[in-house]
Amino acid sequence: MTTWGGKLDGIDEEQLRQQLRTETDVKAIKRLTSALLYRQGKSPAEIEQLLGFPEQTVYDWLDTVAERGEVALGDLSRPGQSTRLTDDQWTELTATLAASPSEAGYDEPTWTPALVRDYIAETFNVEYSLAHMYRVMKRAGLSYQTARPRHYKADPAEQQRWREEFKKSGRR
Repeated sequence: MTTWGGKLDGIDEEQLRQQLRTETDVKAIKRLTSALLYRQGKSPAEIEQLLGFPEQTVYDWLDTVAERGEVALGDLSRPGQSTRLTDDQWTELTATLAASPSEAGYDEPTWTPALVRDYIAETFNVEYSLAHMYRVMKRAGLSYQTARPRHYKADPAEQQRWREEFKKSGRR
C-alpha cells in the first residue's frame, strides 16, 4: 500500500467526474465519490468523517480505483461454485426425472427432493444437500408437491357431518 497522497496519480479527476455522472451501480458511486474527494486533497480519515465509510474501506476503494481506472468500479462478478455433475450426467438426470420414479427402479409415485438426492448419490456418486435438490428439480423443469391437509374441493359442513357420524358409530 502506498502512502497517503499518491494513490491516484495516474487517474484524471475530470474522468472521475464524468464517470460519476453516468454511473448507476451504488458501490461504484461510493468508490468514485471517495476517489474524487481524495484527488481534491482529502485524506482517507477525512473521507471517513465526511461520508461515514471506515477509513480502511476508503483505502480499499482507492486501491480498486487505482487498479481498474475510473471504469468498471462496481463489484466484479462472482461465478459461484461449478456444478458437480458433468453435462452428460445432467442430460441423463433430466431424462430420468422426466420419467416416473418407477422406471428408475423406485417404488414411489413422484420425484421428491429426497428421492432425487438419493438417485444422484447412487447413480453418479455425487452428494448434494436436501435444500439444493429444490434448485436441481426446478432447473430440470420439475416442481415438488406437498400433500394438503384437506382436499381443496371438500365441503367443510359435509366433513363435520361425517365426523359426527363416525363418533356416534363408535369406530375410532
